[in-house]
Amino acid sequence: MKPLEIFCRNRVMYAQITVHDKSMGMKDYHLYNKNGLAFYVFRKSQGEWELAFGVLADDIKEACIDALILRFDTDVPELFYHHGKRQVVEVRAKKYSLWHIYLNNAYVGSIQYAPFTKQFNYHLDDNCLLTDDHVQKYIVLIQRGELKWIKDDIR
Repeated sequence: MKPLEIFCRNRVMYAQITVHDKSMGMKDYHLYNKNGLAFYVFRKSQGEWELAFGVLADDIKEACIDALILRFDTDVPELFYHHGKRQVVEVRAKKYSLWHIYLNNAYVGSIQYAPFTKQFNYHLDDNCLLTDDHVQKYIVLIQRGELKWIKDDIR
């Protein structure tokens, strides 16, 4: 498996990684430093990430979690920080060319493809941190096939 690319302290760090599937949707991600000696375990359980084993500075720990989210959460096109809090955007494919948009697991909008007009329409909740530019970016990712599209439009 290719190394995990971690952006922290204005530089890029690389960590070797192995993934261990646990029971009931839990996975452990083992990260090793370049000499293979230092060892850290990050765990994803019920959608939440944590450092389960090892001690890291907070900024490095958060950068590792950011890198793990972007690499292994397939429905996450981006994450960003707002007032120091991580904002994870998730675009989940539904049936009939519909996608729900979530921000930190809270529904904030949807995207729908109209097969007859071949156009995308969307709506965002009021007072949402996401903008029209964000949604346009997600539509492009859907068109490129970089976000899942359930094509079962037999109505």
